[in-house]
Amino acid sequence: MNKFVSKKVNLQFKINCKFKNKKQKDLYDTILSNRIIFVRGVAGSGKTLIALMAALECIKNPKINIDQIVLTKPIIEISRSLGALPGDVNEKTFMYYTHFYDNLSKLIGNETTKYLKSNGVIKDTILNYLRGSTFGKWDENGNPVGSFCIFDESQNCTATEMKTFISRMGEDSKLVILGDSDQIDLKLNKSEKCGLDDAWSKLQGIKGIGFIEFTEDDIVRDPFLIEIMKRYKSK
Repeated sequence: MNKFVSKKVNLQFKINCKFKNKKQKDLYDTILSNRIIFVRGVAGSGKTLIALMAALECIKNPKINIDQIVLTKPIIEISRSLGALPGDVNEKTFMYYTHFYDNLSKLIGNETTKYLKSNGVIKDTILNYLRGSTFGKWDENGNPVGSFCIFDESQNCTATEMKTFISRMGEDSKLVILGDSDQIDLKLNKSEKCGLDDAWSKLQGIKGIGFIEFTEDDIVRDPFLIEIMKRYKSK
């Protein structure tokens, strides 16, 4: 089992982290001021990057009782199966988490990312293996310490899987749930909602739960994508 480093780590951001629009700032503020945050919307709007920025802030800020970042997503292929992959379970699933680590490397550098992962401050986990576990831990005095959990591509989980993820929440932990309802690869019945949309409708109005939605106008990856994604949306 990986050991934890000291309560807070001294992080230096590699890039000048500026919000590219008001929606990104709203997302960052919403994450820091809520326990559970649902983020729904188009690819290219910076959802994952902003969530990771907030996570890094939580593990370095001495006023926030969080010292671990947990990353997860459904293991589902977009279309054609890649077949059986070689290696153990970590080697088989690593490719599904590379976008997390690519973004972390942009923010804090490759070496710092590797260091935090090797010391258990950052960990990735398979959604299917979460049952029975709890996000967070206790310190040497028996006090709860939270985890910052990012669940990406949540449009590809069922309502039951979403309930399982949320119910893993421990004291002082924070959940950020990201997804795009227009990119569902899960096979659902016509009357069935994906886990993201189901939770979005069921959990409105609960104090401590925030909701942020991005549209094609919020794309920051490349302005050229805005018109393209609007065309796909209209078909």
